[in-house]
Amino acid sequence: MKKVSVITMHRIYNYGSVLQTYATQKLFEDKGFDCEIVDYISPYRAKKPLFLEYPPSLKGKKLKKAVYYTAKVPSFILKDHTFGSFIKKYLHLSKQQYITNEDILKAPPQADIYVSGSDQVWNSKYNHGVDKSYYLNYAPPSAPKYAFVSSFGKTSLEQDEMDAVRPMLSDYKKLSVREDSAVQILSEMGIPSECLIDPTLQIDRTHWQSLASKRLVKEKYLLLFLLYNEDNGATEYAQKIAKEKGLKVVKLSWEIKKAKGIDRLFTHRKPQDFLSLFQYADFIVTNSFHGTAFSINLNKQFIFVPRSEFNGRIESLLRLFHLENRKVTASDELTVVHQTIDYDPVNEILKKERERADVFLSAVV
Repeated sequence: MKKVSVITMHRIYNYGSVLQTYATQKLFEDKGFDCEIVDYISPYRAKKPLFLEYPPSLKGKKLKKAVYYTAKVPSFILKDHTFGSFIKKYLHLSKQQYITNEDILKAPPQADIYVSGSDQVWNSKYNHGVDKSYYLNYAPPSAPKYAFVSSFGKTSLEQDEMDAVRPMLSDYKKLSVREDSAVQILSEMGIPSECLIDPTLQIDRTHWQSLASKRLVKEKYLLLFLLYNEDNGATEYAQKIAKEKGLKVVKLSWEIKKAKGIDRLFTHRKPQDFLSLFQYADFIVTNSFHGTAFSINLNKQFIFVPRSEFNGRIESLLRLFHLENRKVTASDELTVVHQTIDYDPVNEILKKERERADVFLSAVV
């Protein structure tokens, strides 16, 4: 049995990151590989710097910053527990944990095949620059390297970044990415690639349903799930839709206090609860890529409200399934709510895309 070493973003307090890691692991194991996730955290996501982060508005305000840190402690502990328990139970991690690229270069994981992705492993803004670990610079020169549904998280790169990553990416045997803009970026470097659906979409909905917690809300409800609590009108839209459809407004968030207009707040919940809340929702309002992906995979009625940045991968996903009209940027666009998504053609596309992804995985040798 060949061993595959996968480096991805699995230690982030983000449902999509953890679940895509699980999906990637499962897909390789279903192909008969022994799959190991490199327990790489990166210097900027280690616990101490992650805890010490604070909003720019608090710069120079020592007292307010102290209050912020005090309030952050229980939230930080809860996040560490909820995600940590899922990671411990479901992910097959390397025995050694790495914090820096120097750590991984000194004692690299041993495998037959090396893989980067999926998720935004190549997002230089999130990574505070080009993180060479995510470009597999530690893999032996003779070992085959693959990109599995990797993402830059943005639609273009500056020339200096392209110059920095081109040599490393040119060393890959085969590349797949998560959005069509990434295909274009790589094409500009002279590197061929193909766009595949996210690993969470490659896994059939019945498997996600088997992992989900029991139903958490008895009443019919609208689920509001916003990444980083960036609203852009999403809460207002959710309340209007819920009122019209006679639904409770349920929010999944890191907030501690329930905001006005929210009927139920689920905070600091484990990934299994995330799956449950999506599975049983009667309507979904989200600004998240994986919120959109799970809405589609579970055949839910939904709208996507764009964030201020990093929307390219979601818009690419909507174009793939001909669901561009589910993007809502203003209240007068809510008429789309009256247009029920016909999931028959969507599921046909999903079936074909899964077949394409399977061909890619079958070529990994």
